[in-house]
Amino acid sequence: MGKNEFTVLHHLRGAENYAALDFLASVLNGPGGHVQLVYVEERIPDIEDDSRRKLARKQCEKTERPDSEDLVNRAKERLEKIGPDFSVSFQTTFGDPVEEVLGQLGRGGYDLLSLEAHGRGGFRKNILGAHVNELVQEAPIPTMVHKGELKECERILIHVPNDRNRCAGLITYFADLFRGSEPAITFLTILEDEDEKFEGYISGEEDYLKESIENYDRDEFGYLNIARKILDENEMEAEVRYRIGDTREEILTEAKEGRYDLMAFSPEKENILSSLWSGDKSLKLMQEIDISFLKYLKSA
Repeated sequence: MGKNEFTVLHHLRGAENYAALDFLASVLNGPGGHVQLVYVEERIPDIEDDSRRKLARKQCEKTERPDSEDLVNRAKERLEKIGPDFSVSFQTTFGDPVEEVLGQLGRGGYDLLSLEAHGRGGFRKNILGAHVNELVQEAPIPTMVHKGELKECERILIHVPNDRNRCAGLITYFADLFRGSEPAITFLTILEDEDEKFEGYISGEEDYLKESIENYDRDEFGYLNIARKILDENEMEAEVRYRIGDTREEILTEAKEGRYDLMAFSPEKENILSSLWSGDKSLKLMQEIDISFLKYLKSA
């Protein structure tokens, strides 16, 4: 059996918009657990990184600073109202939000970091927020970033990793997180377009793909079978989508079709595709995708 409860650290951005909390409660509808709310009253001079300090100052100029006690109390009341299966506590601190949140994570015990992207709707490219950009790269545990105004997480796209251990880790974590709920799940397997067997075909030709490519001896199908088996063991099932081409571009294209609420992926690669997920390229995917995402990283 997997985890029955999750302990979550949710960083409150400061705006009185509770869509992200509603979304988190929807995700935790199955396992329940404990949510620790943290609000960091930003002190601009404490932010040592120049670019992040400038962006934080711009964001502060455009938003009114809330009363911290009122903000966390309202957030706590909302979560307790919509999520009776998990307990809620809160904390307010001062300083650099990145350092404060990473310090809290460093004390251990958390299974998920929950963040709110800055802004509304699809956001401008490269804007997750002055601190979310940094946190989503530095956090040592799985991290979920809520984008937009959606309050329910019902349709999930999972990019199946091309690595046995990471595939098993991501799908097991996902099955534990959504145990007891009934999301519509889609596995996305992406095949490199350099293979001569796919020459002349493009993503979206689903009928051809379903009839033909499962007979090919490719590692991707082995990873897909691992993912299917884990879901089967948890009495869950998933639709399968195949796409051909560049991994980042195909994930973005699939996500833009508008039928998903959350995209889950595991960016650490040890094989020949490692360059895709390293540094700025991984961040670029997270910045450009139009929906909320869950970045899986095995906890240290």
